Amino acid sequence: MTSRAGDSAPANADRRAAVAAILASAIAAFAAGRAGDARAQSGTPAGAPRRSNLRPRSHALPEAVDLARDATIARNTRRPILLFFDRDDCPYCERALREHLVPMSRESPWREDVLFRQVEVDRARLIIDFDGGSNTHVGLARRYKASLTPTIVVVDANGQPIGDPIVGLLTADFYGAYIEDALRAAVKRLRE
Repeated sequence: MTSRAGDSAPANADRRAAVAAILASAIAAFAAGRAGDARAQSGTPAGAPRRSNLRPRSHALPEAVDLARDATIARNTRRPILLFFDRDDCPYCERALREHLVPMSRESPWREDVLFRQVEVDRARLIIDFDGGSNTHVGLARRYKASLTPTIVVVDANGQPIGDPIVGLLTADFYGAYIEDALRAAVKRLRE
């Protein structure tokens, strides 16, 4: 007579192999995303028609208004600038702001180490650009090729991107980690 433990050993081995395969696949997908895979899973095209019923935004970062002033601060303190490109009616943007960016902008170490600025890709608001010239939010979105929202671009004091953009609301569970990795790399680069 065979014991139950003997009968279940092959089944347990099969389960362990299946779990190992699933974990390996998840780790590979996670690593690909962290390596700069900028393919979006969820986002709103920047040129999409507006929805008629806009709700007031409940979460927001400081608006990009005077990037020349921000550049001076960033240069003097060796801090990167996170540019968050969004639209008023983008539900993915609202989620990114509510769950990740606004809390990060208020917490240590990010509030001391990074300047957070919001750019609305569907607004022609006038701004002072990094070089002191005038531009608009729409023009800034074109420069950084922010054609899907949300898009995050981390830049130096000259407005030059540091690393790859984060386009769309990538895997929601890892979105905060993508942002933190981008910011850590930017801070490290500027302070070396």
